[in-house]
Amino acid sequence: MTQAVSEHTPRRVERDPLTARLLHAAAEVFAEKGYEKAGVAEIARRAGVTTGAIYSRYSGKAALLLDAVDHHVPDEIERLLRSDHAGESATDVLASLGSHLLDELPTGYGLLLEAIVAGRRDPELAGAIRRRVEDEDARLAKLFDEATTDGLVDPDLDRLATVRLAHAIGFGMTLTRAMGLELPSTEAWTTVIDRVIAAVAVPVAQTLDPTSPIPEHSQQTGDPQ
Repeated sequence: MTQAVSEHTPRRVERDPLTARLLHAAAEVFAEKGYEKAGVAEIARRAGVTTGAIYSRYSGKAALLLDAVDHHVPDEIERLLRSDHAGESATDVLASLGSHLLDELPTGYGLLLEAIVAGRRDPELAGAIRRRVEDEDARLAKLFDEATTDGLVDPDLDRLATVRLAHAIGFGMTLTRAMGLELPSTEAWTTVIDRVIAAVAVPVAQTLDPTSPIPEHSQQTGDPQ
């Protein structure tokens, strides 16, 4: 059964060796030629399979691109929330996410940018990419809620606005890396990220006086969707 673009394939699913080889070849071709010029026949040739092997797994080039993105783009939030960071506060996890933005840019991020551009001409692909980002939104929102509950984040801040700021920084740095622009030193970047996180912390006066009343949560604009 072929995979439709609209279906959500979780990241890091176990794929058989043939599919993994196919996704590696797809990543190479999409990165070299772009979505419009990338041909299924060329992808099949590099993977050492027939085009029939591709169409038996995917409904078309868009579905193949989407799965290649999922296969190659590491899910940093998911990784940081696993046991290797057990016990860390939500703000510590956010700080770790920020520091990772200077890491070596994996192939998958170029694919993600290609998919976003291609999505402007392919509504179905655009919808599928948007759902991937919304999944990440939900995890960021969970971190925000945990930090607010723990008294680490100012409850007067709007959740959606804060999540969008985090994504703006993340996507902005991805574009910066893709364009080959000069990057700051790790120390300088960490200082800025720490300042941003500190800016959303509970007011200093409240921190110094725990008996001061905690302001009621501002009305949220809804879950980031």
